[in-house]
Amino acid sequence: MPLLRTINPWPEATVYLWDISETLDQLLALGTMTHQSKVRFDAMKSQVHRKGFLSIRALLHCANLTDKDLYYDAFGKPYLHTGQYISISHSHQRSAIIVSPYPVGIDIELRRPKILRIAHKFCPGISPKLRAITPETVNQYTYVWTAKESIYKMAATPGLGFLRDIELSQWRPEGQVPTGLPSEMSPVVQAKGKITKGQERHFIYKGFITDEYVCGMTKDLAPDN
Repeated sequence: MPLLRTINPWPEATVYLWDISETLDQLLALGTMTHQSKVRFDAMKSQVHRKGFLSIRALLHCANLTDKDLYYDAFGKPYLHTGQYISISHSHQRSAIIVSPYPVGIDIELRRPKILRIAHKFCPGISPKLRAITPETVNQYTYVWTAKESIYKMAATPGLGFLRDIELSQWRPEGQVPTGLPSEMSPVVQAKGKITKGQERHFIYKGFITDEYVCGMTKDLAPDN
């Protein structure tokens, strides 16, 4: 299945989701890669990673972009030559990108009990507000993980710690479902967050469950909003 859906979580920001059901050859036929991307692709040993890499290139095409528009800084953060902002994520059989005229971050994660074993490394405790929204513990921690991971991707601050440097608060269901999401994926979970290391920055997060995955995205938020 090619493009799963597009979602508009905020004005002028678009999320593109891909369900990776193609063979490697089918994904290779969907587009071309730059020389640098081909070198990275050839070095990958895992077929899952190879498919994820190619599906991201397919998503670029869906966003009217090409592999030539994409580049990375010294820390591995992706950028676009068009001047837009982009964030990228891949997990098992799903991949996602978000494209926006302002800084954004995205993370998609398969919901698995494994997250309970590492929860203490990134989450000091679940907010009662989040627990009230989604009683399932795996979902709770996966929402927190995608929130912190998407904040981390957008902030691009070296040495930023998930456990102590990123705080999340004010969890609640989002009343208005983002454009592109079917009703069965609501309510969308929303939270506000901030980075407490260095210069304080505030963010807003939205996350939703899509099949067996949680997809979360973040953008900057003025402190008084």
